[in-house]
Amino acid sequence: MKPPGKATTAALVASLGAFLFGLDIGYIAPILESASFKRDVAHLENWSSSDSQLPPFVSGFIVAIFSIGCIIASFPAISSYCLDELGRRSSIILGAVLFLVGCAVQALSLSVYNFCIGRLISGISIGLMSSAVPLYQAEMAPPDLRGTLTSTYQLLLAFGIFIAALLDLFLVNLDGGWKLAIAFQAVPASLILMIMPFLPRSPRWLAQQGRLEEAEASLVDLRSAEGPQVAKKELEEIVEEIKALDGQKTWREVFSGNIGFLVLIGASLQMLQQLVGMNAFMYFGPSIFTSFGYSGTLFQMLTNAVNFLMTIPALFIIETAGRRALLMVGAVGMGISSASLAILGHFAMEQHGHDLVLKSSSPWVGAAMTTAIFSFVSFFAATWGPTVWVYCAEMFPLKYRARCLGVTTMTNWVGNYLIAQFTPVLLNVFGFSVFIIFTFFCGVALMMASYLPETRGLSLEHIGQLFQERFDKLFSVSRVTVKPGYGSTDTTTV
Repeated sequence: MKPPGKATTAALVASLGAFLFGLDIGYIAPILESASFKRDVAHLENWSSSDSQLPPFVSGFIVAIFSIGCIIASFPAISSYCLDELGRRSSIILGAVLFLVGCAVQALSLSVYNFCIGRLISGISIGLMSSAVPLYQAEMAPPDLRGTLTSTYQLLLAFGIFIAALLDLFLVNLDGGWKLAIAFQAVPASLILMIMPFLPRSPRWLAQQGRLEEAEASLVDLRSAEGPQVAKKELEEIVEEIKALDGQKTWREVFSGNIGFLVLIGASLQMLQQLVGMNAFMYFGPSIFTSFGYSGTLFQMLTNAVNFLMTIPALFIIETAGRRALLMVGAVGMGISSASLAILGHFAMEQHGHDLVLKSSSPWVGAAMTTAIFSFVSFFAATWGPTVWVYCAEMFPLKYRARCLGVTTMTNWVGNYLIAQFTPVLLNVFGFSVFIIFTFFCGVALMMASYLPETRGLSLEHIGQLFQERFDKLFSVSRVTVKPGYGSTDTTTV
């Protein structure tokens, strides 16, 4: 395998957008438990007491409003406008600017209302970058490294979660430490602003804009190890797809025919990535581990470390085992882990007011439940975490890619919001039996993964034929007439 030139640099710098998202996920749960936050922002009367807690709905909303911002920015009409008109690179830069604004508002907040405004702005930033970053990475990467380089999105996201938890371990108990934890997020956002303008634009976006000379120059720069002939051939394939799908694009086409079915597949994958329950641990891990009698902050940091370390193998396995195998193995592993947690929790935990506590003082119960959580996180990190972003970034034709990716990414954020808003309420009502629901969705995820075709090693312009063959098998009475670029909505009966 030859070195990919600037593609790796572009992928890693763009992944700082995911690192920002990870920092936000990782810092928020410990901060909600911070005494100085309860004093400065929530204004609780007994803020210094460990028993002092924000009401479940308020804590859920503080977490969930970030997802609302993400939903707004990833709304297809908004995200696709930015991606198609401003470009992939410029959208990432815009997202970094918005994130800095959101950080400033949060760090200077003196009320829950102002803090939520800051989280909303940060959410808008991440919503935009969650569409732009994987798309930029996929369009810059050579076919044999696309899975690896796009997976760096999830790797940096997991690393951000871990770093935030590590910082919180030292900062959250300091007077005003929650402000320092938030202020740290300005560092990677500033790095994006300093480096991103000097990286190449997406050659596929340039070609789509008719700027073919710039597109060729970008490809030559990105494929310097392979030589200019490889770059020229890739540009020819890109132009061929653009010509095959020439004409005015409409939103109706996005939701009809083969494109509509592709969008349904991508949206289902993104929703399932949330509904299997991973972010229940990311957002509310401290309270879950505290119920086992452990240090919530310490064990949350360990969970985040497992999440980061287990994402690293995915960078290599995704180009050997492939996308489909990872999704299937991950669904099985997560399902077994979630079911184990539900069963152990049902028999070993009981409700004391708003808190869940162990019925037994036996140390093996908490250890077994913690093992089940670590197992779940490991399977998710190595499979569904990175693979869903990779698959959705590569499965759509260039003409509709920004719009389709906007739909699928917004679906992910809708699921994220549901998990953030309702997990504390469901845990309060049903206890650990709620993990039966997550087990069910792991089963749905397995069935979904078993249907998907394998896209490993194919160029973006050739993936369409793979889906066409799958559509032909599923709808044997109807066939869509397409060229290599796919995406036509005209059908003929055979």
